[in-house]
Amino acid sequence: MFWSESLLLAQICCMRYFYTGLFLFLAQTYLSFRGVSHFGKYWNPVLLFAASLAVGYYWLRLLMQEKPAKNLEPTLNADWRRKSLGVFLGMFSMLLCYEELRKLFVKYSPPGKISDVLPQIEALYTRYFEGVFPYQPVDVDTHIAYPVYMPLHWMPIGISQFLQIDSRWSGYILLVVAAGIYGYFVFRQNRPLVVQIAATLLPSIALWGFILWGQADIPVSYELVIAAYYLVLAAGLVGRHIWWVTAGLILCLLSRYTLVFWLPLFAVLFWQNETLRRNATLWLTVAASILLLYFVPFLLEEPTILSQGIAYHNDAAIAEWKGYGEPPVSWTMEQGIHFAKHLRDVTGGDAGHQVFVARTVQASAMLFLLFAGLLGYRRWRGRIHYFDFSLLMLYFFILFFYTFGPLTYRYYLIVTLLLSAVICGRTILTSEENR
Repeated sequence: MFWSESLLLAQICCMRYFYTGLFLFLAQTYLSFRGVSHFGKYWNPVLLFAASLAVGYYWLRLLMQEKPAKNLEPTLNADWRRKSLGVFLGMFSMLLCYEELRKLFVKYSPPGKISDVLPQIEALYTRYFEGVFPYQPVDVDTHIAYPVYMPLHWMPIGISQFLQIDSRWSGYILLVVAAGIYGYFVFRQNRPLVVQIAATLLPSIALWGFILWGQADIPVSYELVIAAYYLVLAAGLVGRHIWWVTAGLILCLLSRYTLVFWLPLFAVLFWQNETLRRNATLWLTVAASILLLYFVPFLLEEPTILSQGIAYHNDAAIAEWKGYGEPPVSWTMEQGIHFAKHLRDVTGGDAGHQVFVARTVQASAMLFLLFAGLLGYRRWRGRIHYFDFSLLMLYFFILFFYTFGPLTYRYYLIVTLLLSAVICGRTILTSEENR
């Protein structure tokens, strides 16, 4: 009788964690798209940030309740059929989005009429494979743009070129593959099947949010490539697999510089927990990839491309803060997804000064997270695996970077939502481990 009552109590507790974690993630997703219509452009960023913080905090709190032995030494004994099912479910969850995504691609074609992202990325790819140095100004009809995109952001255009399909499908193909890798690591441990299925399907909800409510966000951007890369990195951290973490680091670093703010924290944690040989292997591999794919072919030939790209992006932020049209409207601030409007309203001076202040606040937030992460891990090192803590802090770094950034397009949030989905999945799995 006592055993039955204890088992029932554990099941009820597990379901409570499941529903709470799922509710927080769904609330975050809804607020990212529809919250501004309910709460306005001033309060919605506050609620969205609070819900997003709660996703990570809830998992951290759950980890603190877990037995250290389970947290630090997971059981990896699933057979190949189980892991193959995880790969299939991960890929299938994203493939279910195909038809609705295709309709959006048709609706917003050609994407160059709405956004300058695809014209720049396609120009970079075309120039490079025609033997022309790619990092030069691009005429996008309405203005002259300077491409700021890293090599692994635009090189996947080659997938679409090879298959002779719309360039935008490259990112979707990579995301399907990344979801399969994530599913593999979810199913790598022996857990109840229904729990593993739920955790594996969650990342597809992020894409569905953009399909249902994002309108042109995904069709006119090339953000699915970035989303795929971060999902690979998250999958490696979930699976505690150094090879896949290394691959994820390379993919993310060579596609968007945002990862550099999280990297020092991960480097310290990796140094503290792994052998010198493993440290050397990981960082030499990452360094060699950066040298071969970015420094030697591009930065060595034109050392100013990085500084020019950052300056161009800063000018775009200043123009956004000034607004477009008459009366001027800052469209990214109208979506209620970050604190740029709050910072602008409390900052004096011209738009250039206001953007500088916003970037200072953003940099301060990054430094705060770095020191908070180092202190937090020092305190909880005996209770939490450093890969789990790294995943949690990766999510917080991305969340804070875009929330406090001066220029955040909504399509950037697919990375935040994907990482949130992974955190939510880990919350479900952790709650099952605690039973």
